[in-house]
Amino acid sequence: MSLIDTSGGGLIALGVSGALALLGNTSKTFRSIGGIVAQATLAERHYDMLTITSHPTELGSKISDHAYKEPVEVDLSIGWGGGTFTPLDTIYQHLLDLQASAVPIDIVTGKRQYKNMLITSLSVVTDQDTENALKVDMQCREIIIVQTQIQSLPPASNQANPSATAYPLNGGTVQMTETVLP
Repeated sequence: MSLIDTSGGGLIALGVSGALALLGNTSKTFRSIGGIVAQATLAERHYDMLTITSHPTELGSKISDHAYKEPVEVDLSIGWGGGTFTPLDTIYQHLLDLQASAVPIDIVTGKRQYKNMLITSLSVVTDQDTENALKVDMQCREIIIVQTQIQSLPPASNQANPSATAYPLNGGTVQMTETVLP
């Protein structure tokens, strides 16, 4: 397996800014996975999906009245040759540790930058072609982080019409009554 050196030597754990400074690269499109720079990027697959909701109606067709964007995903095939500054097993362990930490990372590819990504899977195969190299296939998915607040309702005494606008209270057992329709 031949890995083309696109980063100037297996840089790892320098972070993007450190790697950029070392290589004299000022471009913001420098590829990295949570600050880890691969020697070669073999493939990048980007996924952006939109889900359209669908609800059945009593008569006729389903109603599709809403859509929402799914978290983005990216699949990467990256590699390192045997002549890197860092041993291959150490690089692989760094990737495993990054995945296990479940801390959101930034990923920079040749096409776009991703924020708040987690590594959902890592796959490494060692065979006669990759014995002295490290080829990693990884799948990453965006996590959408939101902030929530707990809001308390004002007491019923502050409301103009508490019986109509107050929050529900336990009304006890209620007897059903028969209603005759005209």
